[in-house]
This record gives sequence, structure tokens and C-alpha cells, in this order.
Amino acid sequence: MIRTVVALENSASETMISEILERNRITVRYRCHTGAEVIRAIAKMGGGVVICGYKFPDMTAEDLAYDLGENASVLMVAKAHYLELCEHEGIFKLPVPVRSSELIGSVNILIQMDQMRSRRTAPRRTPEDERIVRQAKELLMKQNGMTESAAHKYIQHKSMETCTKMTETAKLILAAFESR
Repeated sequence: MIRTVVALENSASETMISEILERNRITVRYRCHTGAEVIRAIAKMGGGVVICGYKFPDMTAEDLAYDLGENASVLMVAKAHYLELCEHEGIFKLPVPVRSSELIGSVNILIQMDQMRSRRTAPRRTPEDERIVRQAKELLMKQNGMTESAAHKYIQHKSMETCTKMTETAKLILAAFESR
């Protein structure tokens, strides 16, 4: 899912950048005018990419980047002298006037980074869930003569087939063998 926020003080610039992104199939989820609005939008989406100018009425892009931390990537689009003032290492910078191709290329890279970050932070199975899946695999290995890999693939396949989590599929397998 693309989680993009455009946050510029100047409404005309905000509209122009948003339209460029939309024309290139990059959905702008939020348009914000203050740093606080950006922080709320990123928190609501669980991360994302922020395209912003140098300052907001309530903070600078650098302050925003510190507040967002690892939750979002920040692309600052501003005049060269403003870009030089920003010392935050995590802010990506593009000087204005910006070419559409540079903007789209930069945003696409940041979207890919955001997607990798969200996969890394995706919830994992709890130890209890791991135990249940392991039990179901052991049961399949014992009862059906499967290898560990084959049992795992079987549970995974059935899970995808039924649109349920592997833990739920494992519980069903365990229940089916108990009722015999």
C-alpha cells in the first residue's frame, strides 16, 4: 500500500506536486499544512513517505524528521539554500524547480524503502502460535510421513487457500486429528 503525504505551506505548490504524483499513479493519501498534521497522518497510516517544503507554521522539515524518526521517509523539496541549512542525515533533498522525472524517481525509491520497512515491522507469530504450528507440522510428519518442509508447505498452502492465518489452519489440523 502506498502511504504518501504531501505537506507544503504553499497551496499552489502542494497542488502541483500532488497532481504530478497522481498522474504517475502515486496516490497522495493526505495533504497537510502543518507538521502536527503530518505526524498524525503518519501515525494513522503506520508509516509512509512525506514530501514537504523547508518549513511549516509549527516546525521545520528537520524538526518533523526528528519527530517522525524511523516511521517515515522525508523528501524535502526546496530552494538550494534551504536544503543546505538542513543537517538531518535522514532527509532526502530535491532543489526547486524540480523536474517531474526526478520527483517521481525519488518518491518511488522512498516508497520502496517504506514498503521494506513496513515488512520488517510486520507482526510476527507469538511463541504460542509458533508452538501450535510446530505441533501441527509434527503431527503431519508422523501421521502422513511428510518431511518438515512438506508439512510446512501443506499448512501454508491450506492457509492461503482458506484465507486464514497459519496458526488457525494448524489449530484445525490438530482438531481434525484429535477427533479421530
